[in-house]
Amino acid sequence: MDVEVSFVGTTRIRAQAKSLEVEIGPPPGRGGDPDAYGPFDMLLCGLATCTGSAVRDFLQERGYLTADAGLRIEAEHNQTTHLLENVSIEIRVPAGFPEKYKEAIIRAAGTCPVKTQLGLKPTFRVTVAPGT
Repeated sequence: MDVEVSFVGTTRIRAQAKSLEVEIGPPPGRGGDPDAYGPFDMLLCGLATCTGSAVRDFLQERGYLTADAGLRIEAEHNQTTHLLENVSIEIRVPAGFPEKYKEAIIRAAGTCPVKTQLGLKPTFRVTVAPGT
């Protein structure tokens, strides 16, 4: 997977992966727009959609409608490092969802590869090349 990054003006950063294009900006404390997305917004959206995919598949495989289902992620950052410290995931299930499936749907949510990746340390290789 490749992601191309370019700088838009003096405060925005654009990333493009396949046909997906997103822009982020600095936090308000560094002169940014309070409504701009930040890197952790992107990370948490990736985690949420990956987890949501596993939850949706679990529900659909058992014949449950997904219109009233979903999930919510709440993240707490460390005040000193500003890195994620605690992440809570609340799975919303359709009415009538049986108690017997609660642990199973939690396990299914845990199969998200993004969540797994957060627990691992990939090797990074950073190089410098001339711009085009």
